[in-house]
Amino acid sequence: MGDSKKILIADDSRVAAHLLTEIVENIEGCEVIDNAVTGEQAIEYYEKYKPDLVTMDLSMPGIGGMEAVKRIIDGDPSAKIIVVSSLGGAQDKLLEALEAGALSVISKPFDEEKAVNVFKKYLGLK
Repeated sequence: MGDSKKILIADDSRVAAHLLTEIVENIEGCEVIDNAVTGEQAIEYYEKYKPDLVTMDLSMPGIGGMEAVKRIIDGDPSAKIIVVSSLGGAQDKLLEALEAGALSVISKPFDEEKAVNVFKKYLGLK
């Protein structure tokens, strides 16, 4: 699977990361390359792996997901980041993430079909 799409999951919730991994690995031609649990780790792993897509939780230890989104996009404007958030009422945060360069938002708890469609859309898969 040398030409499979590489996905980096950045989420400090083991449960969420596990669910996202299952969703991604059910998409043909996709694989999860790693799971970052802090904002700093997300940036470090992005630079290490140059993944095709990143799922970014906004509330993580360290610098957090929002700052990680901004730094990754600063370093690579073509980075594809999908924000994953349980911040139900925090629309301003989600808007800020989109303005920072995130492509889309998936809410927790996950709607698997919606998540798959968002991933496929931004990975250019049918």
